[in-house]
Amino acid sequence: MRHFDAPELLRSFFRRSFLLTLCFAVLLAVSLPLLRNVHAIAEYKQDSLGIAHKFLARELNFDLREMLSQRNGPLIERINVFMEYSNLVEFRIWDRSSTVVYSFANPELIGKRFPDDHELQEAMGTGTPSTKIDKAEKLENQSLRGHGVLLEMYVPVLSNGRIVGAVELYRKVPPLGILSPQNLIYALAALMLPLLLHVFFYGQFKLASLRLVHSGVQLQQAYNSLITTSLDSIRSLVKALETRDTGTQEHSEHVVALAVLLGQKLALEPKDMARLVIGAYLHDVGKIGVPDAILLKPGPLTTQERTIMETHVTKGRDIVQGVEFLCLGQDVVQYHHERWDGTGYAQGLAGEAIPLTARIFALVDVFDALMSKRPYKEPFSFKESWDIIRQGSGSHFDPRVAEAFLALDKQEIKDLRSEVQRQGIHDLVRQVTGAIFDSPIKDSCKLTDL
Repeated sequence: MRHFDAPELLRSFFRRSFLLTLCFAVLLAVSLPLLRNVHAIAEYKQDSLGIAHKFLARELNFDLREMLSQRNGPLIERINVFMEYSNLVEFRIWDRSSTVVYSFANPELIGKRFPDDHELQEAMGTGTPSTKIDKAEKLENQSLRGHGVLLEMYVPVLSNGRIVGAVELYRKVPPLGILSPQNLIYALAALMLPLLLHVFFYGQFKLASLRLVHSGVQLQQAYNSLITTSLDSIRSLVKALETRDTGTQEHSEHVVALAVLLGQKLALEPKDMARLVIGAYLHDVGKIGVPDAILLKPGPLTTQERTIMETHVTKGRDIVQGVEFLCLGQDVVQYHHERWDGTGYAQGLAGEAIPLTARIFALVDVFDALMSKRPYKEPFSFKESWDIIRQGSGSHFDPRVAEAFLALDKQEIKDLRSEVQRQGIHDLVRQVTGAIFDSPIKDSCKLTDL
């Protein structure tokens, strides 16, 4: 299983999530006052229009031209009162020809015509009121410029269902600054709330993550226990076989150690190395089905006996292929007696059709067998065994594998055999088989039939 630094992952997540939350909080803190300001202005416009509509509907129910021919004292009085309580600075009445009929702030405009006032023309043309924030920059508004920013309103005036003119109103705009105390409070709340929520939810997430990490540690420990149990089971099985076959005692550990050395020389991938090691351990497991009379015979085997002996590869395949973990060694168990030139058994495969792990093991198996005592022979010397491997390159053995083996340091091979006899290879096997637990074992096994 892959290991990871849980505390560092949590710190990294906190930094990244806090940065994102901070960006969101700053955006919210800036946007909220702006939106409130826009909303307040829109409400102020609607409120101003509502006040104007109520007054005009009640008071301007006559022909506006009467304002030119006679002073309507009562109306002007009511306009003055209206101006006072409604926070207006100008009340201007226009007739249909864009002539000023009445002006509260600047009576000198009365009787003057301003046909270029586009907002006025649009209001009278469409019959729709309009509002906008204005700095009184029009020519007829020079007297209003001292009031600063104003709300400008145009309201069409109807008589008998016809548009007869318009009223132009200017109202003071109250302080709606973005940096007002109220907006600052909203901005601070918008900034702090997401950050506080982030801290709270991160705390909950951290607790849950630590529980998950603890569960992961327990799972890792269970996996380690599974590895140990599986390897111990293999060792027990192999020891049982070696006890039965007195001529091959310690052979399995010798070939496993040598296979690891050669596999490293050939730069095998970790998962292939694990397959090689497990297969090397179990390569002769099929001999459990070979009769003792054949397995322990001190002399040469007859043709019939050899045929029975050769069945140990298929028997071995049948034993390991249906068992998780053991099935990883299937290629070695099934093909380690194939030869590079195609004269081996049981399928007669040749060249690279033979799996690489089986080609590697075929060489180390022969080399150790040559150097070991068997019921039918005495051990060969190191030099004799070395020469036989050299002679078998290209016929019995893969030339590339043989070349890598012959490039090994001879003293290292001799020392390796001595070390195996002294302390075994259990730790080495656990080390090189750990990679198989990075993915499901079933995905690593290729279960094929002969």
